[in-house]
Amino acid sequence: MADAPSLAPRAAALDLISSVLQDRRSLSDVIARAPDSFAGLPPEGRARAQRLASETFRQMGRADAHLRRAMRKAPPEPVMWVLRLALTEMHVMAAPAHGVINDAVALTRRAGQPRLDGLVNAVLRQLGDGLDWASAPAPRLPDWLRGALQNAYGAKVTAAIEAAHLVPAAFDLTLRDTRPEGLEGEVLPTGSLRLRDAGQISALPGYDSGQWWVQDAAAALPARLIGDVAGLRVLDICAAPGGKTMQLAAQGAQVTALDISAARMVRLRENLTRTQLQAELVIADALEWQPEAPFDAILLDAPCSATGTLRRHPELPLIRSKEDVKALRALQAALLDRVLDPAQGLLRPGGRVVFCTCSLLPSEGSDQIAAALARHSIQVVSPDLPGLPEEWRLPDGCLRTRPDYWPELGGLDGFFIAVLQHKQ
Repeated sequence: MADAPSLAPRAAALDLISSVLQDRRSLSDVIARAPDSFAGLPPEGRARAQRLASETFRQMGRADAHLRRAMRKAPPEPVMWVLRLALTEMHVMAAPAHGVINDAVALTRRAGQPRLDGLVNAVLRQLGDGLDWASAPAPRLPDWLRGALQNAYGAKVTAAIEAAHLVPAAFDLTLRDTRPEGLEGEVLPTGSLRLRDAGQISALPGYDSGQWWVQDAAAALPARLIGDVAGLRVLDICAAPGGKTMQLAAQGAQVTALDISAARMVRLRENLTRTQLQAELVIADALEWQPEAPFDAILLDAPCSATGTLRRHPELPLIRSKEDVKALRALQAALLDRVLDPAQGLLRPGGRVVFCTCSLLPSEGSDQIAAALARHSIQVVSPDLPGLPEEWRLPDGCLRTRPDYWPELGGLDGFFIAVLQHKQ
C-alpha cells in the first residue's frame, strides 16, 4: 500500500484541475504554465500531483456515481472535486484512508468551505474501506463523441475504446540513439521502448544526458514514415513540444520547427537542449509564414480534437465539444491546402507531406484526405515501416491506430496518418 503523500501535492492537483476547467486547456498545457502550488513542488511532488489530477479526471464518472448514493444534494463544485480526488486516491491509487480524509477536510477549508468539512469527513468515511469501487458504472464518453465513434466503428469497437480509456497509458520512450544502461522496458514492434511503471521520469537512466524523450508509440510513427531524412530540409508544423522535431533531428534532418505558440516553444527549446539536438525554431502562423526556400519534406501534425489521447488526457471530454471539432476541421483543411499547393512554395517538387492528427474521428482523418485529393493533384503513398500490423492500414492507403489496438502490450494512442506526394 502506498504511503500517504503530503497535503501539498493534493492541493496542487486541485489547482491543476481548477485551471483546466476554468481555462478550458489540457492538463499538459496548464502544467506548462503551472500554478505556484505545483511549480514549487519537488520533482516527485509534481509527478504525484499530475498523476492525482489525471486519475481524478479519469475516475470522475465512478466517483460521482458513488457520491450520488451517499449525498442527497451535491455540494459546491470545489468541494465535489475534493471528494472526487479523495475517492480516487483511496480506491484507485491505494492511499491510506486516514491521511486522505484528514487532508480532504483541510482542502475543503482551503477551498473556502469550512462549514462543509464535517460533510466531507462523513461522506469519505462512509465511502472508505469496504466500498466496491467497480460496482459503479464505468465512465462513458460524452454523447456527441460516443455517437460519432459508433457511427465510424460500431458499438463493439466503441465499447472497447471506452474500456481502454480506463487504463492509464504506459510510458513510451523514443531513443535518441543507443539505449542507456539500466533503462528497463519492452521494445515494441514499431521501435518505441515501453515502460510499464516509469515512476519519476527525471530519475530514469539517460534523462539528464538526453538519451530519450517521452512519446507515445503512435505519436512516434509519423516522423518515421517520412523515410530517410538524413541531410534533408524538413519542416515540422505545429512542432511543440517537440517529440517529432527531435526524432527528425536525431535522424540527421535539417529541421525547421514551426509553431504559433511562444509558450509551447519554450518547452521545445528545453527538450532540444536536454537531448543535445539541433533545429531552427520559428514562432509564426503556419498559414502566413513563408520560408526562404521550399522543403524536401513536411510533417503536419495538425491541431485536432485529440480524441485519440484520452488515455493520457482524460480531462479532454470536459473541455472539448462538437463545436470545437468544426473549427478544427476548417483549420486542418486550410493547413493542408497551404502545404499541398505548389504556388505556396513550401514543398519542393517530389517532396513528401505526412499529415497526422491524434484524433479518432474520420472527419479529422480520412475525410480530410479524401477532400484534399479532390482539391489537389496528389496521391497517398502506402506507409512502409517494419512492425506495422495490417489492421492499422486503411483501404484508402492511410494509417489508423486506436486505443484498443495492442491490448496485450498495453494499447496506444489513437492516430490518423497519411503520407502524401504530388502526382508526377
